[in-house]
Amino acid sequence: MTQPQRDDVSEQAQEDVLHSERVRLRHPNMKDANHVFHWERDDEVWRYDIHRPYSRTMAEFLPTFERNYVRGNGHQFWYIIEDEQRIPIGTITYFNIDRRLGQVEVGLGLGDKSRWGQGYGPEAIRALVQYLFTLPHIRRAYAETALANHPSRRAFEKVGFVEIGEIYDPRSSGEPWVLLEIWKPQHIQIPDYQNRLK
Repeated sequence: MTQPQRDDVSEQAQEDVLHSERVRLRHPNMKDANHVFHWERDDEVWRYDIHRPYSRTMAEFLPTFERNYVRGNGHQFWYIIEDEQRIPIGTITYFNIDRRLGQVEVGLGLGDKSRWGQGYGPEAIRALVQYLFTLPHIRRAYAETALANHPSRRAFEKVGFVEIGEIYDPRSSGEPWVLLEIWKPQHIQIPDYQNRLK
């Protein structure tokens, strides 16, 4: 899918750099492949995720990374999370855009374990959700995470997501997952991203 073919929800996001107090969310480039490859191979980082990465070598990973992260597949949109020194520490994504229902799914992967528990996850989620709520037709953001993944659940809850129930994925080991959501009217004041984008 070429850039002109993308709808307004996806087209603008591919160019944006989003900021918060400590994090910067930017579009991935090929220089990020090494970070993401190593994060995806870390068993502790992926302990709760049923969608386990499948690349065994960097050679296998690079075409997938370029296609899905850098060029974009038109369905899932990625950002690299950078800290105050602009060091990549993880990824955040939005996908499953449903314009009819006005909703979008958000996923977080904080790959740098030395940054766990320091508030970077909630800050990245907040920056992305604030941006998503400036887009036309987006009224609800939701996330799915393993019931046992307490750090992820807390990260979303700190931003205002509310757990609304348990779900089961047939691809998982049978462990329940939690569905969390946040609605635009409940959200904190939305910043003017037109003046903050760089």
